[in-house]
Amino acid sequence: MKRLLNRIMWLACAVLLTACGSKKQLLDTAGTGSQPTTVATGGQKASEASKISFVERVANNSVTAENVVASMSLSIKSDGKDVSAPGSLRMRKNEVIRLQITVPLLGSELARIEFTPDYVLFVDRVHKEYVKAGYSQLDFLKENGLDFYALQALFWNQLYMPGKPDVARADLQQYDVDLLSTASTVPVVLKKGKLTYRWDADKSAAFITAVNVNYESQAHGTSQLTWQYGAFKAAKGRQFPTQHLIQFTTNATQKARKVEVSMRLGDVSDNAKWDAQTTVSAKYKPIDPTSILKKISSFTGATR
Repeated sequence: MKRLLNRIMWLACAVLLTACGSKKQLLDTAGTGSQPTTVATGGQKASEASKISFVERVANNSVTAENVVASMSLSIKSDGKDVSAPGSLRMRKNEVIRLQITVPLLGSELARIEFTPDYVLFVDRVHKEYVKAGYSQLDFLKENGLDFYALQALFWNQLYMPGKPDVARADLQQYDVDLLSTASTVPVVLKKGKLTYRWDADKSAAFITAVNVNYESQAHGTSQLTWQYGAFKAAKGRQFPTQHLIQFTTNATQKARKVEVSMRLGDVSDNAKWDAQTTVSAKYKPIDPTSILKKISSFTGATR
């Protein structure tokens, strides 16, 4: 149980260290009936207008539901260990992303990871401890400009624009699109400072099948996040992935780390009958947010 909690906390911090930027859904003015982009072939050069049109289709393919709720099977691999547990995923657009990890068979909650626009919350039910901190309170979040909307984009299978709360139409031209790609997916690339983002979007349907985020810094080393999506199912007229494979590598914590997470969702619903805000019991002990990096470094080694 302790090993499972440590892996879960490492997963949360791995995502936090890498997923930088922000994204809210682009207004769906094109609708689901937008025409497919004509892909240039041979020696032809894809027009700027066709590139922007494709990026717009990708942005407008995101799920329009305000709530996404599903049962979850979570598997975390790191340092040669493989830990699995059931749980649930609850997301409310622009309000919260919540992962609840439960005891197999019994169903009682082991841990809760929660991201909101204002703070990050990790609740350890076993040790009755919790970490609650604003994004600016944690140096590695503040330095990388990370906020809630970057994580929302990853979990919701969307594009995002670093440093902005929205992907506006004026931003579409900043994405580099290779419409001449002979693969079944079209790479959509964005470079911002030390970060390079690449989304692979289905050439015909224009939904995102994978995203890769690469961060390079002399001060903080190199980190890479790859998030693959699969088993898409209909949700409010859009396609939502029920299989998420997340791979994270970094040397930012003095020792090279690699984490692989598999998240499989059950039937997805838009159930709105749940509270988006977690109230932590007064019996729980708060952990100083500034000490969290030390805990990250010790998690994988301390469980052996």
